[in-house]
Amino acid sequence: MDLDDEGRLLNVFWADARSRAAYEYFGDVVTFDTTYLTNRYGMPFAPFVGVNHHGQSILLGAGLLSNEDTETFVWLFRMCLDCMNGRAPKAMITDQDRAMKSAFAIVFPKTRHRYCLWHIMRKLPEKLGSHAQFNAGLKIDLQIAIYDSHTNNEFEESWGQVIAKYDLHGNKWLQSLYEERSFWVPAYLKSVFWAGMSTTQRSESMNAFFDGYVHSDTTLKEFVDQFNNALRKKVELETMADFNSNNQTIPCVSHFNIEKQFQRLYTNAKFKEVQRELLGLMCCNCSLVSTEGCILKYQVLDEISTDDHIKTLNFCVYYNEEEVEVKCTCALF
Repeated sequence: MDLDDEGRLLNVFWADARSRAAYEYFGDVVTFDTTYLTNRYGMPFAPFVGVNHHGQSILLGAGLLSNEDTETFVWLFRMCLDCMNGRAPKAMITDQDRAMKSAFAIVFPKTRHRYCLWHIMRKLPEKLGSHAQFNAGLKIDLQIAIYDSHTNNEFEESWGQVIAKYDLHGNKWLQSLYEERSFWVPAYLKSVFWAGMSTTQRSESMNAFFDGYVHSDTTLKEFVDQFNNALRKKVELETMADFNSNNQTIPCVSHFNIEKQFQRLYTNAKFKEVQRELLGLMCCNCSLVSTEGCILKYQVLDEISTDDHIKTLNFCVYYNEEEVEVKCTCALF
């Protein structure tokens, strides 16, 4: 607890034994969000949320804050770090809050920081909606530059073309986004494990989960009691998923030995993700395009269905025969 000079409560951080144990397993990637107001004092509820081996959102710790300035975030992050035996997350997703970013750099200097991509994209109509061509190409071209660029150079080139095509050189919001591109553009973040997350949606889904237990008139004492009830429900859901994974075998959809290996090792939820990828192989066309020493380069064409058409994606896969190592431009493997 953080108290002021007169002994009044300013900020609180807590994590129970279950959350601390979960952090040992699933604390590599954490999302952090403060958009949820929980009590009559207007103190933002600030959950640290991760994802477990079933793909479920799990609470790793939480705070109630009296302020959202750098000093407060520094205090909260340090309390979290102390609680987790000094082990910082490898990667963390937040919104673009400046005070949060400053505190992050102070407390987690070696943790890879990422901005919530959904929050950024949601601002497009507000910031660029007045442009005459926003719905006549600008919005789509920006999305293509952001989502379809596999390398930093590809993004730089596509972004530059969009800025020139729509005469956006003087747009300060786009300029500020470009200056911080390493914090949010997917191409710049591929080398880091993100547990399948690019947004703080996990935090927001956790907020929605707590809606069934707390509301704006909940007192602090009631909040703690209800918080424990909510956590108990989360534990029940994970225990049920563990039981199902241990006692139910999902049949394989192919004859690939690699699928059988994942069937033995993965939880049912994660194994289903593998099966979706295997089924997606049916749409891939692979061809050898060059050989340099022990490095073989393959081109892989993948067709995916969007709302209104079929889109073809082009990936390069490199196979090192000597090291028996595979690398792909998607960087997901």
